[in-house]
Amino acid sequence: MSTSIGRLRYKVELQSATNSSDGAGGYTSSFNTIASLFADIRPASGDESYRQGKVQDKTTHKIYIRHRNDVKTNYRISYDQRIFNIKSILNIDERNRFIELTCTEGEVN
Repeated sequence: MSTSIGRLRYKVELQSATNSSDGAGGYTSSFNTIASLFADIRPASGDESYRQGKVQDKTTHKIYIRHRNDVKTNYRISYDQRIFNIKSILNIDERNRFIELTCTEGEVN
């Protein structure tokens, strides 16, 4: 499935994790925004599982953005108080125009 520039209508933030010392010998993770982008967000599938005494749901999305060389799978996409963890990155048609990010929502990274 491909996309076009006109479908990139959601303003999202590309974020990376940074670890900082908590003063007690451990680390805390926080996320910093690398860039604000326009994206096309499409739900792909959903799943529910029973873990640790609770029902946990997970939704998979395909998110399309303009091509960037600096996107990594340990980054995430933030949109309207929703968090999408990036699981895979595909360069569509190997033309360096768009990339397809397979992301999960509702799952702890």
